[in-house]
Amino acid sequence: MDWNRPLPHPQPIVANNAHVRNVAGGYHDCSTTVTKNKTIHISNSPSRQGIDRLLDHVAHGALHDSAERGPDAPKCHPETRIAVQRDIMSWIQHGEDDDTPKRILWLSGPAGSGKTAIAGTIADECYKEGLLAASFFFSAFAGSGARRLKKPLIPTLVYRLLQHESIIGLRGEVLAVIERDPGVFERHLDQQLEELILKPLRKVASRSDRQHWPRVVIIDGLDECECDGKSAGADAQKEILSALSRACKDPAFPFCMIVASRPEPAIRHVFSTSLNHILNIFLDDKYDPDFDIRLFLEAMFSDLRRRFNLPSRWPSEDIVNLLVKEASGQFIYAATVIRFLDNTSQGSPQTQLSRLLEWRGLDSSGPFASLDALYSRIMHTSPDPPLAAKYLLFIHDQLQVCSTSGSLSQYVKKLLDFYPGEPEYVLGNLTSLVRLLDGSGMPDFRFYHKSLLDFLADPHRSSDLHVSKECRSYFAEDVYYQILRGGMPQFPPSKYFLGIFCNWLSRFIDPHRTYSSEDVKCWLANLSGSAKVRNVPQMFTSIHQQVSPVSLSFK
Repeated sequence: MDWNRPLPHPQPIVANNAHVRNVAGGYHDCSTTVTKNKTIHISNSPSRQGIDRLLDHVAHGALHDSAERGPDAPKCHPETRIAVQRDIMSWIQHGEDDDTPKRILWLSGPAGSGKTAIAGTIADECYKEGLLAASFFFSAFAGSGARRLKKPLIPTLVYRLLQHESIIGLRGEVLAVIERDPGVFERHLDQQLEELILKPLRKVASRSDRQHWPRVVIIDGLDECECDGKSAGADAQKEILSALSRACKDPAFPFCMIVASRPEPAIRHVFSTSLNHILNIFLDDKYDPDFDIRLFLEAMFSDLRRRFNLPSRWPSEDIVNLLVKEASGQFIYAATVIRFLDNTSQGSPQTQLSRLLEWRGLDSSGPFASLDALYSRIMHTSPDPPLAAKYLLFIHDQLQVCSTSGSLSQYVKKLLDFYPGEPEYVLGNLTSLVRLLDGSGMPDFRFYHKSLLDFLADPHRSSDLHVSKECRSYFAEDVYYQILRGGMPQFPPSKYFLGIFCNWLSRFIDPHRTYSSEDVKCWLANLSGSAKVRNVPQMFTSIHQQVSPVSLSFK
């Protein structure tokens, strides 16, 4: 460096599109400054704190284009669902011109009818056309725990709304609210809606032309919103619908709303009281699902023929017709069939199809008879179907405890590794129902559809595969007990693993079992300070609350 070189003259700084306000002692929105050949983004600390606080409450995995949903997220196959997509897009673009405009479209239908695929396809199309204001895709079985709860809904919608430059000034207004009241995220949904969306929209309404704003908010899988704290799932769903309905009735909220869900009683009841404001699209025979399922199957069979060099006339038209009939309008049936045929670990696609056709003729009663028969027969390809059902439900239960899906899958894999080789042996044939590994071979447990969990939870549908709540709990308890008895060396003593393990162990520990003091000492020696302080007292209480000193046996 030339220390004798004179310092350059300072260059003028010109602010472009800066939004500056004074709020409660001085608030400055993010601004952009330009120097010669350089662009510098400046943000003072309060604004930075505001966006950070917002991000802490966002369910990133619930966004329509999130990495968690990934490229394999359900979408309509090309040339399928054309009629229903056309109706929905027409409503989004021109619905306000109707004689009696409807602000909310309820896309409903039974399990497996393709609601999420349609919602995802519409979200993608609206995003490309600049029509998507925000979205939230609930999921009861996704890796991210936040996608099952109501709490991150409003912050996630707000986060997406702030990305639209056409809504001038909204970012500054929202962040100012968060800085004045960081506890706003702990309010009930209706109050969050008012403070973080409606009030800011009222303030910025005159700053830009609403014709250039996005048009639609999409909420998918509302029926999969589960218990949030003390609130039951149905109560949470009703609270969400109440808040969304209020938003759509407010002149400050210019967006229409799509809500996709099963027609569960709580949701159906709320919508039945607001028929004047609701457009209901039910995925029944009106939209000819058989035609679309046929297109999907023919396209997938063509792909299988090409990849496996199969005869051009395979399968016959009669077989395709039979599969369309068996699907009964449920796209999940057709998708599961194709994944089963593509699982060549059990045989060629031709062999797999022959096996599938042999499974016909089971109980034909009930709305999900064909899907149940398919699930049952695939489950019975496992060497131990009842144990496979226990493993699947154990994996699902463990995936509910944390929002970091990738790391949590590795944690669950470590638990299952206590029985070396058994999980792979028992679950290896079930990859058409659940994903076990990602593309790089790392553990990545993902259920393809919630209907499988519904099937296993219903004794009338799953029969010998049903696992009662008591048996489910005992299986989990036994896994943790055996790991505790087995000692630490089996697992890397990472803080992540130990923290989750001890949290669950404190729930499952049984005072009637026999514990070895050496095993306990081994675990205590490997606990970090914070984990020890947090978990040991709870474990001690759990062991001793029902046991006298005489009956507690230490070896």
